[in-house]
Order: sequence, then structure tokens, then C-alpha cells
Amino acid sequence: MYPITSFIKRHVLVMFFALAYALSWLPSLFEAHSILPFGPLLAALLVLSFTAGWAGVKDFLRRIIQWRVSPHWYLLVLGLPVAILAVAVGLNILLGATSPLWQRVPPLSELPMVFLVIALLIGLGEEPAWRGFALPRLSTGRSALAGSLLLFALHAVWHLPLFGREYDFQNGLPWLLMLLGGTITSTWFYNRTNSNLLLPLLFHTSVNVSAKYLFNGLFGGTDALRLWWLVAALWLLIACAVLVTTGRELGRLPARPAEATRVARALTS
Repeated sequence: MYPITSFIKRHVLVMFFALAYALSWLPSLFEAHSILPFGPLLAALLVLSFTAGWAGVKDFLRRIIQWRVSPHWYLLVLGLPVAILAVAVGLNILLGATSPLWQRVPPLSELPMVFLVIALLIGLGEEPAWRGFALPRLSTGRSALAGSLLLFALHAVWHLPLFGREYDFQNGLPWLLMLLGGTITSTWFYNRTNSNLLLPLLFHTSVNVSAKYLFNGLFGGTDALRLWWLVAALWLLIACAVLVTTGRELGRLPARPAEATRVARALTS
């Protein structure tokens, strides 16, 4: 075994996050507030190539196109982000916000292409790595909730170059709370769908399309800031509902002895 391979196997998570940050933050050296969404995916594939070989890489990629899950999960991951933002817009109006500027919503005919581009550039670049590579390892020996909270913190750090572009001191806290709620919710349906990676990809895409395409620019000033807080509160409400109904394991089923041994070997190899 080569020394570099041995080192990576001993420090899998450290190497993954170091590579994910370095690869993703590289564009910010040339353009402020820039990030490479594919950094996490590239980091996961690089680490897997050293620790699990081509077989591990192939299995990881196969799980990204694992589409055979119950249709209600597709409805949930695609519809929930839209529903939350729609409810938040309604509440914002009830709380005194001025009428939304609906003319700023782009034509819905553009929606399929926008969704596809965001899915390929952002959803694919991030979610398989966060959910499929990092989360199981962060949750080893811990509850699913503890693993999710660690992932939330490390994922939040990954977004640092975007500070001042997508969020700032005004909306930074509600943005963090939204990320926290989304992380816990993602862990729940990841656990309940046999570690499916396509659903988190679609979920992340739906969140971004809803926030940046359908509902972006509807309000200004304090009305826009209130919308951030309303969306954050709704995501936390969803996360609390998941936690109350599923407990600290967030829907994770106890592994059978043989399965537990296989998973342990995969995560440590």
C-alpha cells in the first residue's frame, strides 16, 4: 500500500473536507464570492478512488441514478420547498408586506431548463458528496441527528466565499437556520429511502429553483428580510416535526449484523 493511500484511509473525512473546501474555493482566488459547486463531488470521487478503488467509485455513482423509490418521495422533495416558500409569501403579505412584484417572476416556460442546469451544476456537485459520502461517516458511532448537525456545520463553512453575495449580516442567521432545517429533513428522507442519492439532489435543486427563480425579488427592504425569517421558521418547524416523529435516528433503521459489518468495512476502507 502506498503511503498516500494509507494516510487517506486513516483520515478519510479530513481529506474529503480539505479537498472539498480547496477545490470549491479555488475560483474565489480569481473572482470574489465565487465557488465551484462540483468541489464536493470531485473530492468524494478522489478519496474513494484511493480508499475503495474503481468498485467503490462505481457503486457511489450508481446510487446517484437509483430512481426506484415510491412516487410520494418525489412529490415531497420537489413540492415541499415550493410549498414552504408559497406559505411564507402568504404569511408575509398577511403581516403587512407590500404586494409581491409578480412581474419579476421569469416565464414558467424557462423553468425546465433552469431546473436541469441547477440540478447538474449544483445538486449533482454537492448532494451526493454531502449525503452519500460525508453523512454516513459522520454518523458512524453517533446518532443520525448528531451526524446531521456536524454536516450542517461543515456545510455552512463551505459556503463562506458566498458571504456578501448570497447572504450577509442581515440575512445570514435565517439562512443558517434554513440550512439547518433542510439538513435534518434531508437526512430523514435519505434514511427512509435506502440511502437514495437522487432525492437529495432533486431536493437541493427544488430549494434553489424556488428561492432564486420563482420567488426571488418579490419583496424589497424589510419585507424581503421578513420573508427570510418566515422561510427559516417554516424549515425549522418541518425539522422539529421530523425529529419529534422519528427521534434522534431520523428514520435510520438498525442495521442487521451482516449489513452492519459490510457498511463498517465500506466506510473505513
